[in-house]
Amino acid sequence: MLRKRATYEKAIVFPNDNEILDEDDNGARTRFTWLDVLRIVGGLVLLGLIAGKFMTDSVTWNYWSRSRSLETLRQIPKFWDGQTLPLEFSLEQLHTFDGSNPETPVLLAIEGHVFDVSRKSGLYGPRGAYHRFAGTDCSRAFSYRLWSMQGLREPCSSDLSGLSPEGLHRVDEWLEFFQHRYPYIGYVKST
Repeated sequence: MLRKRATYEKAIVFPNDNEILDEDDNGARTRFTWLDVLRIVGGLVLLGLIAGKFMTDSVTWNYWSRSRSLETLRQIPKFWDGQTLPLEFSLEQLHTFDGSNPETPVLLAIEGHVFDVSRKSGLYGPRGAYHRFAGTDCSRAFSYRLWSMQGLREPCSSDLSGLSPEGLHRVDEWLEFFQHRYPYIGYVKST
């Protein structure tokens, strides 16, 4: 035997507020106060600090380290002391500076300019997201739009022939980025 279904109007029953609360809940407050807002904001700030510590190893998300002057960013590492810069690198020599040897710096070349990116070895080192750019000249990969994955899929090449003016402009912008943030070590010997 099937039960008769109740109509929609009869199925919804709204109890009175007094029926929802138990005897113990009669004196409970049901409004937000400024203290509640402060607790929520404080909890969110604390959560952000903890997340920053785990994600960037700094509770301030490396905010204070960003305020360094450009001169300290481009300071030549001690590895290069005693050498006359700029140095000339062949592609084979450049490959030895890909971060696989912890005793040597990590170098990156763009448009033939070689930069020491060891300060960001987490990005360019063996386990970094941009490791494929280390120890070689991948100038062509820098011609793609910022979020385009095509540049990461194509083989590394320093050949810029056939690029659109827009692509060449992007490569020049990346070169300027590296010139402002990393020490210039030398250049790639043209073959």
